[in-house]
Amino acid sequence: MKRIILLMCMMTCFLSFSDIVSGKRIQVRGIAKKEIMPNSAKVQLTIQTEDKNLDKASKENAQKLEKFKSLLSKSGARYDKINSTSYSTDKSYDWDTEVINKGEKEFKTVLSVEADNVTLNSLKDFLSVLANEKIYEVKRNAQGVNIFEIEMRDKSAKAAYQKALDKFNGLQQKLGSKGLGGKIKIVGFTNDEVSLEKRESVKKEINTVTHTIEVETRDMKNIGNIISVAQILGIGTNGYIEYDIDNKQKLEDELYENAYKEALKKAQVILGKTDLNLKNPVTITDKSQGVIRPYSDYNYNYYGNVLTDSKILEKSEKELLDKVSEKRIVVNPRKLDISKTVYIEFEMN
Repeated sequence: MKRIILLMCMMTCFLSFSDIVSGKRIQVRGIAKKEIMPNSAKVQLTIQTEDKNLDKASKENAQKLEKFKSLLSKSGARYDKINSTSYSTDKSYDWDTEVINKGEKEFKTVLSVEADNVTLNSLKDFLSVLANEKIYEVKRNAQGVNIFEIEMRDKSAKAAYQKALDKFNGLQQKLGSKGLGGKIKIVGFTNDEVSLEKRESVKKEINTVTHTIEVETRDMKNIGNIISVAQILGIGTNGYIEYDIDNKQKLEDELYENAYKEALKKAQVILGKTDLNLKNPVTITDKSQGVIRPYSDYNYNYYGNVLTDSKILEKSEKELLDKVSEKRIVVNPRKLDISKTVYIEFEMN
């Protein structure tokens, strides 16, 4: 949309084919350009913590923010304020493998036992007595000897062996009371150490706390420290820095004024060797692209992943500041190139 204005801005104006002399009017173009250094910056950061306990995750999130503020101050960087832009909690579930009975062990004694002279008629009663003692596997060799095992466990090898022996003696008495004793004997044994450790899949509840903040600063020389401190603490950075410029309307007015002056000068040069004189402008048309607004700059070096590990809070501030010094991200604020273009039509006499 075209708009009529009175004032315009700066430095560069030149003759071009768009300058037209027609009848008693002349149309000239004025262009003013300027490169401006930003006055302030905003850096968006994400603090994220996780724990099975929501209160603990929230507490660690707050602790990480306070640690960030403290390290930022001690790193030499200044900030105007820190705004909280969003805060959320989320519950999810994951499967993890846990070691049960870690480091625990016991001893297993296995007695190899033979029983002969068990007739086919008494075999059913013989097997019934063994089943009552939770002995379910019995083998019979070619010689008709029944073979089975007695297994017992305890924390020591001696205790495990004694338990197995006591069970053998008790079994021998029970078989004898039913007339099934025959000839039962121990023909061998083993006594081994057994680990009680085992791995199990466990469903875990995970509470995630996400706090997004925005750091505002006018300390343009130390913007890099904000990013360095954040990355050392595992605070996420998205790679963007938003810059802003003070007195935007005043700068635009100055640019329009300079553009007007340059257009006027151009018209005077064109008519300088004629008998024609300029009168007041008839129309002033703004052909500028947009207005001065905050703008962003992206750099991959400014990007940092969000880390939820809370162990970073256990490190001393000296150790963390040393890491900040080693990282030393340097940010050179990007200047903003702005321009204003106007077309002015003058009457002549």
